[in-house]
Parts: sequence; structure tokens; C-alpha cells
Amino acid sequence: MLSVPMTTPAPSHPAPRAAAVTDDVAALRPLVCAVVAATLRTSPTHADVDDAASETLRRALEGRSRLRAGEPLRPWIVGIAKHVAMDVLRARARIAPAPPPSDGGSTPDLSERVPDSSPSPFERVARAQDAARVRKALDTLPPSMREALWLFHAEGKSYAEIAQKLQVPVGTVATWILRARRALAEHLTEGSSP
Repeated sequence: MLSVPMTTPAPSHPAPRAAAVTDDVAALRPLVCAVVAATLRTSPTHADVDDAASETLRRALEGRSRLRAGEPLRPWIVGIAKHVAMDVLRARARIAPAPPPSDGGSTPDLSERVPDSSPSPFERVARAQDAARVRKALDTLPPSMREALWLFHAEGKSYAEIAQKLQVPVGTVATWILRARRALAEHLTEGSSP
């Protein structure tokens, strides 16, 4: 995990590591634009691509503390770019075209043109199916692994906190979480095969 200095550096002299990450993130802008354009299936010069790329870089810079030490920056930012582009696609799908004026000249009520922000029925079904698959995969794990994985990902506990709660060494927690992730990935991959 990137360490954050305890003292706030002067605005004109950012911390060397933070400045390096900021420079690395900015250098990936062309890649981010390409990923967003490909996901949106539009030209890289489209305004939505520029907006989504800016949002991606903003999220990456604000969330850089979540990037673990040694974790490669490029795939992490590409993942963020894909998520932001998918958000744009979902927003486009929710925006319904304005109905034509019914009385030959008056404009429709503004409330009729507000996009619906709730998930579509298809999205709700897909989420429910995904949740059921994950629950089923979690049930295949040994209880200790399942609990360690839950504490880490759902409750945001650190390895040390989990080790203390489960009364095991930190290395055991790391092993359980690693093995649990692999087992879940295998189970979910097998479940998605035709």
C-alpha cells in the first residue's frame, strides 16, 4: 500500500512518490482514452471519451492510496477506465428520448424527460444471478477461509485485524485469503462455462 506522509507537504513541492504516481497516471491518458473509446464504440475525439478519461484519471489520483505496493499501475487504471465507460453506457441507456408534443406546440413536462436512474429489469436480474453464483461459490469454501475473505473484502479489515480476531498468524490470514480468491475464481469460471 502506498504510504501517505504524516505531514502535509508544501503545495509547490508534492511528495516524491505521490508526484511520481501523478506523473505515471497522467502519462497513461492516451491509453485511457483508447480504452474508453473502444468500450463506448466511438471515436477517441468524442466528448464523452474526454469526459470519461478525465473522470478515470481523477478517480485514479484520488484512489491511489488503494494501490498496493508492487501492484502494476497500468492494469489498475485500465480497469477504472472500463468501469467509467460502462457507467457512461448505462447513463446513455437510461436517458429516454423526449416524447413529441401532444398538443401540437407545447413542450412536454420536464419531469417526463428526467432519466430513470434505477437499474433496468435486466440489470436487476443479472445482479441477482451474479449474487447467487457468488453466494454458492462462497459456500464451497472452508469456514475459516470464508470468514477471512469476508472480513477483508466486505468489512474492510486489515490482515492484522483479521489475524487478531481469528487468533491466527498474519501469514495464515494472507494464505487463506489468497486461496479463497483462487477457489472463488475457479468456481465462478467453471460456473460461467457453457
